[in-house]
Amino acid sequence: MRYNIVMAYQVLYRTYRPAKFSEVVGQKYIVKTLLNAIKKNRIAHAYLFAGPRGTGKTSVAKLFAKAINCENFEEEACDTCKNCLAYLEGNHPDIIELDAASNNGIDDIREIIEQVPYAPLLGKYKVYIIDEVHMLTTQAFNALLKTLEEPPAHVIFIFATTDPQKVIPTVLSRCQRYNFSKISGFEIKKRTIEILEKENIAFEEKAVDELARMAEGGMRDALSLLEQCLAYNPDALTLEDVEHIFGLTSVKEEVGLFIDVHNNRISDVVSKLRNMYVQGADTKRLAIDLLEIVKDALIYSDQGKDVLLNRLTATEAQEILKVTSVTELLKDAKDLEETLLKEKQNQNFLVYLELCLIRIAGRNKTEPEKIQITKEREEEKTEAEAIAVPEPDIIIEETEEIPVEPIIEYNIDFLLSILLDANRDLKINDQIIYNKLDLYRYEPDKRKFYQLLIGTELFASNKDAIIISGNKAQADNINTRSMNEELYFFLNEEFGIDKMVYGIDEAKKKQLIGLYKETPVERRNRPVYIEKYTKKAAANQTQEDKLRELFGDRVKVEE
Repeated sequence: MRYNIVMAYQVLYRTYRPAKFSEVVGQKYIVKTLLNAIKKNRIAHAYLFAGPRGTGKTSVAKLFAKAINCENFEEEACDTCKNCLAYLEGNHPDIIELDAASNNGIDDIREIIEQVPYAPLLGKYKVYIIDEVHMLTTQAFNALLKTLEEPPAHVIFIFATTDPQKVIPTVLSRCQRYNFSKISGFEIKKRTIEILEKENIAFEEKAVDELARMAEGGMRDALSLLEQCLAYNPDALTLEDVEHIFGLTSVKEEVGLFIDVHNNRISDVVSKLRNMYVQGADTKRLAIDLLEIVKDALIYSDQGKDVLLNRLTATEAQEILKVTSVTELLKDAKDLEETLLKEKQNQNFLVYLELCLIRIAGRNKTEPEKIQITKEREEEKTEAEAIAVPEPDIIIEETEEIPVEPIIEYNIDFLLSILLDANRDLKINDQIIYNKLDLYRYEPDKRKFYQLLIGTELFASNKDAIIISGNKAQADNINTRSMNEELYFFLNEEFGIDKMVYGIDEAKKKQLIGLYKETPVERRNRPVYIEKYTKKAAANQTQEDKLRELFGDRVKVEE
């Protein structure tokens, strides 16, 4: 019998994890110090590697463990001796890894302590690598403390953590501490390009720049983001794909939005911002991008040099400086910073970003009226007009208005009729679907539905309709005609649900609950649709008729 063996796919950050000290990105001073310690045989019994995620802490710990047990170490481990080979095969008996995030109790540490006195089986040192060490309980730390005070000569502890402040001081004082810094965008970009070239994948440099910026100093994050892009398009990495996959807005769109803010075009600003949101834009990322635009404009305003610009070109910086001043830009930076602080406490950040941009626009508001009496009018004056006090011409700068899509306000009686017709079983069934929306978080074409409904609640469900409750902005977005239409088709195509979705805010939710309580019990949970508000479909009604009834003549049903 023959078997087809399928090799398991290994993700990029594991495939390209540093195999040598020379491959470690962005931590050259730490690497040099550790190499010198090995060469001079000045190895401590306990190390603490602290720093942001994805900066190489665990990778360096493993390389260090391999190097100190290598039988032929020079500048790097030899990768040919029995210790190196055992490490490369992943079964070295003297290199023990523990994830404190899931093994953080005193019993887990006692298992280690019991094994500490025994000599190494293969190498010179027995190395314990404890990742996320800050997750250990206080009792576990105290149990470990005695061993750290008087460790056997053959035992080395390497602790890795993203939160060193949570490690108890008595443990910290017994470790050599190495602070891993965030990796620069240039180094992330360089390493990403090396990997793309090894994988023979075409790429746009601007796309790599965007991934490096999004990684925020983490090499592992950069490779995870790259992995996601290649899953979408295995043949090439393009800026368009990156923006599409992660719900990013282009610099051109952001600059246009910023200029509208400083031209006090509030309607345009709100319309553009909500359109970006509906298309799946990450509002936190957008706020950070706007802050970067402000920073770049301030840098350019100093000497007009573009070498230090990160997000803008010189031309874009000039466009911004035409509509605002350095003083106003500094105020903008403060407003955006304060708004970003509210992101963690609020699931729907859109409202705060809208208010921030409206506030900036209001601060820059100027009187639009300009009084001017033209020469032509002077010549055309009649004698009577000359006696009268002349009326000034008012010239108002014309701006192109972008219409904001109207919001459909649903009658409270209609919404109450849905609530009275709702029941628990239908809500449970629809709640299961509602909970699956998180699956669409990273799906480019459907991310907007996740963004739209995050932080909302499935309030009620009957056989024909679903009511979603959220804040005012969320309810308004749901109740626009185009979004109502898109939500209907999304639910129908993805889950086979043939229902309309209506949005309500907290005020309307309270009103509905109050009306429901006032309704006699015998009228609840039974069909009470009023002919005035709903039309029951005729038995012979076609799908096309139904869609026309729901959405009007705009909808064309494919045969």
